[in-house]
Amino acid sequence: MLRIKYPFGDMKIDQNHALKLNDVLLEVQHRRLREMRSVLFDPSILEKMDENTILYSMYKEAMLDGHKPLFREHRIRFDITIMEPIYLGKEFNKTLGHRHPEALNGLSYPEVSSVLQGHACFLFQKMEEGAPKEFRVVHAEKGDTILMPPNYGHVTVNYGDGMLVTSNLVSTEFKSDYGGFLEKGGAAYYILKDGSFIRNKKYGRIPKPIVSRERFHVAESLYADFLKDSDRFDFLNDPTKPVP
Repeated sequence: MLRIKYPFGDMKIDQNHALKLNDVLLEVQHRRLREMRSVLFDPSILEKMDENTILYSMYKEAMLDGHKPLFREHRIRFDITIMEPIYLGKEFNKTLGHRHPEALNGLSYPEVSSVLQGHACFLFQKMEEGAPKEFRVVHAEKGDTILMPPNYGHVTVNYGDGMLVTSNLVSTEFKSDYGGFLEKGGAAYYILKDGSFIRNKKYGRIPKPIVSRERFHVAESLYADFLKDSDRFDFLNDPTKPVP
């Protein structure tokens, strides 16, 4: 049983990825190994691992009932994701990868994510005319909050040896697009468990990774900060607004 104290309540996660928030069981969507075949550095691991293995689980709208009207008024939701500390062959466990559609003026919907437990490595890639123009790498540990800027697809990697738990705030006005990552076999780089970056040859020429240490300022937590100043997060629906 994994237990995490958070300003809005008490989270309990069991070995089957059942998550209770203040003893209320949340709905979950699991991502299993078989769904990741197209984005793996070494797809042959499916012959050695159970294809039904749960790699990570997503809990959308993980808000207390009394707070949901405020979130819905601003068209924003709060999610939790937990990721197993397992290796995919030589590769770290990771999310499938997705991008967000356009919101306004050629800018896609941004997202803000916090690490509640573990060590995450966020991969951001910006595409132009079908080719990667920029590839950013952002390491984050417990207490760090990261802005996923407009027009960047992203992948989250469990870079540690323990369970990775993240939270995020994002607009409710769109659905994530996984197509580009599925077609290209993942992100422009694979991160192996020795820390090395391996180019994904399906992208052709790829820019060198840029390591970024930028952080999004949070006073208490994403959830608590939203409750105190929900207007601050309006940029999640209108990326033309400055990020506070």
